[in-house]
Amino acid sequence: MPWIIFAAIIWLFIILFLRSFLGRFWSAGFWAILVGYFLNDIFLQNQFYLFEELYYPIEGLPIGYLIGLAGIGIIIVRFLTEEKVWQLPYLILFSALFTVLEHFAVEQGYLIYLNWSLYYSFFYKLIAFITITWLSSLTVKRKKGYFYR
Repeated sequence: MPWIIFAAIIWLFIILFLRSFLGRFWSAGFWAILVGYFLNDIFLQNQFYLFEELYYPIEGLPIGYLIGLAGIGIIIVRFLTEEKVWQLPYLILFSALFTVLEHFAVEQGYLIYLNWSLYYSFFYKLIAFITITWLSSLTVKRKKGYFYR
């Protein structure tokens, strides 16, 4: 149930504040699901960590987690700055934020680390977010203008 709540909160934010951008940024959600699924599948197969309270699992991943990843991809790409110098600090901040959320999930018992740590999670998230951003730059057309410099 916590993974469904996670997805519901992310998508509620998108529906309330980013609904008009869904048509332009939907591919970022697709890339986030793809990257998140493949990386998490590798880590689960190697028994680095386990998800608990699985409702409708897909290869050991909760469906709510994957749906939430799509929303995270859309949010990341929507608020990504056009200036290259600020993109890495933005992604580092986003990685730190989601590492804190993951720490909460570990404390609550929704995620169990076997051969893993929060430091690994931070770097994994950073690399995943960089990959999602790069793949999204191939498919998402950003408007150039005064507001987007």
